[in-house]
Amino acid sequence: MKRTIPINCEPEIQRILVTALRNYTEVAFPEHSSDCAQVARSAMIEAVEQLETQLSREGKGEYNKRLRAMFKEGIKLHFEIAASEDDKNYSEEMALLTRVCEGETATDADLRNARARDGRT
Repeated sequence: MKRTIPINCEPEIQRILVTALRNYTEVAFPEHSSDCAQVARSAMIEAVEQLETQLSREGKGEYNKRLRAMFKEGIKLHFEIAASEDDKNYSEEMALLTRVCEGETATDADLRNARARDGRT
């Protein structure tokens, strides 16, 4: 059984993904929290840094399957915050990024289409 999930997406999606995961790590696992939270924080920081390096070098990457739930929560939190700040719909864009975290390939054209379905262009 494969222990990693591939990430294969284009630059704009990569930027959103990395930003969402960094922000989620800071919110969900703040510095100086419990020992257990610090372990999760460290794992996320390492995974996001590794993913960002892979994406910048190769345009694709992968992450450990054990972090899938946290990656999905990071995407969810990112779009919940965006929606609360500007009162716009992000459901299709959030679904696209969630699928990327599950290993689906996505292009920036897919992102534009998701935004159009959300009523944002």
